[in-house]
Amino acid sequence: MKHILYAAYGSNMLKERFMFYITGGFYNGKRYDGCIDKEKPEDWGYMFVPYRLYFAKRSSRWDKKGVAFLSCEKETKEKYHTLVRL
Repeated sequence: MKHILYAAYGSNMLKERFMFYITGGFYNGKRYDGCIDKEKPEDWGYMFVPYRLYFAKRSSRWDKKGVAFLSCEKETKEKYHTLVRL
């Protein structure tokens, strides 16, 4: 059996929203197809990763507001580490 560890940040941390990526359906007016394997995650958790979260660009999906990104450079100061959902 293979296991996949997925870490989400930003708006994908919301469990209810994330489940639509797996199972499919409508969330907030948008349709998601879902995965081929619609099995629910075995477990949920959180951790901090040593990368800064920042917002940039503009997205019509977010009312022309910024999109969340993680920096590619490791952050040495813990207070700037990003919380992710596992």
